[in-house]
Amino acid sequence: RRRTKHAEDKDTKNNLRSQNTKKKIYDALMYLLKHKDFDHIYVKDICNVACINRSSFYEHYQDINDLMIQTEQNLSKNMAEIFKNPPYYTTNTFVKMFEFIKNNKEFYNSYFINNDCSFMPKNDFSLFFDKTKQTIAKIEYPENELVYHMAFFAAGINAMCKAWLATGLKETPEQMSEILFREYKNKVKFFS
Repeated sequence: RRRTKHAEDKDTKNNLRSQNTKKKIYDALMYLLKHKDFDHIYVKDICNVACINRSSFYEHYQDINDLMIQTEQNLSKNMAEIFKNPPYYTTNTFVKMFEFIKNNKEFYNSYFINNDCSFMPKNDFSLFFDKTKQTIAKIEYPENELVYHMAFFAAGINAMCKAWLATGLKETPEQMSEILFREYKNKVKFFS
């Protein structure tokens, strides 16, 4: 049976309403993270700030932890997009990465305080590593060692980002990219 234009319009309207509700919830979470520790944020707080009812929240998330997990997954995917196309390791790419962190600082501050985490979960790291490995296979690292070099590099970036957040993002994204390059440029052979 063929769908009517009315049914398609209704689906589009519902999808837009759903996206709008999720955006309100995300904005409310970011606002609350500026003012409270994550452990003191409750569903009722999100609903009050977002001006939605609890049933709207529960249409999208099981609880506040699910909201944080899904938010982290979405941000992680957006972070991975920065490194989507070669060359992966350029000053400009890392400026974009640091800008992304700065733009989402409320979330990442809370995320790192409450978790011993990386910006890139294991599944994202695996995909990133597979793509990077193809690009840098010509480099002088033996293939069996490359994963260790990549893990060390990723942990270093992670530590830099945590320290930058902890010190209040005093440096610009451009300055952070320069610091990163000074630290790794002569040690890591896959920088562009």
